[in-house]
Amino acid sequence: MKLNYDSLPTLMLLATGLFVMFASPPVVNYEGVESAGKFMPFNGDENEANGKAYVLESDDYMDKALALAEAYSSLDQEKLLSLMTEDMKPFADNMDELESYSWKPWSMVPLRRVDDNGAFVVSWSYDTSEQKNGSKAATNYIDILRFDDADNGKLSGIWSTLRRDPENSEYGLPEGGKFVGRSEASSDWSGNPFVFSNRGEVEKMEAFLEAANNMDADTSLEFFTNPFTFNETELTHDDLRSIFEGRKTQEWKPWAMIPIKIKDTDPESGLIVWSEVRVESNEGEVWEAEVSETYYFDLDGKISGVTQFAKPLSSNDDSE
Repeated sequence: MKLNYDSLPTLMLLATGLFVMFASPPVVNYEGVESAGKFMPFNGDENEANGKAYVLESDDYMDKALALAEAYSSLDQEKLLSLMTEDMKPFADNMDELESYSWKPWSMVPLRRVDDNGAFVVSWSYDTSEQKNGSKAATNYIDILRFDDADNGKLSGIWSTLRRDPENSEYGLPEGGKFVGRSEASSDWSGNPFVFSNRGEVEKMEAFLEAANNMDADTSLEFFTNPFTFNETELTHDDLRSIFEGRKTQEWKPWAMIPIKIKDTDPESGLIVWSEVRVESNEGEVWEAEVSETYYFDLDGKISGVTQFAKPLSSNDDSE
């Protein structure tokens, strides 16, 4: 639009209106508001408090929460225990591993559900800690601290939601590492971090090794696809059964297991297992080794492949 003098008054009026609208804070009227919000439990009307609203509580409860934060930051276990019920003792026991802790609330709201027998404080904070082993972490927390009337206002429960600050944390992160890939087929995932997997890989491995150590071939085969790969060699169930038949005893003693997957990929996963192994053949030959293995679990949760690296401890045979 071309500018002309006749339009200036209109433009000035419009500009003034926009300034007032965007520069002035909104006016909130709390008059007549006695309660707000709504309690919506998962069991609905089975819970007699369903639909109850919330009201602001006294700042006395905020002071209780601040006292807890101060006691925890001072690692004053005796003081902390005096502010909470007996059931909360494990929370105080966490101090035993700490060299220092800083619980820094930056916002707190004390609330009570209508007709409830206690109050709670919603707390937002930034916490930093150093364990006695030297590990450091920084975490953003939203805590809900519960104070029951029957317990003289002592802390009776705490529920936390957290988000680690990765730049200032050395452990406890939800992801880490880096997948690079060895072929073009995996290039879509190149650069992705790893995350823990939680499809029962550890439990399946424990059950498999128990069966294998008992020389129970039938049960052991249930954990594998048919065929599967071992160090890039394809094996069938019959091949694995023959391996069992050639052994008198075997003992796998795992000492660490880590279930992982590449972030933002399908549920296929891997389980890294470190073990000490002793195998005796029917001819009396013994193979003892420290082994590092990765078991690959397919979409159905079965082992589709195994890679193994071994450091023999004593052996008259160089193979597994």
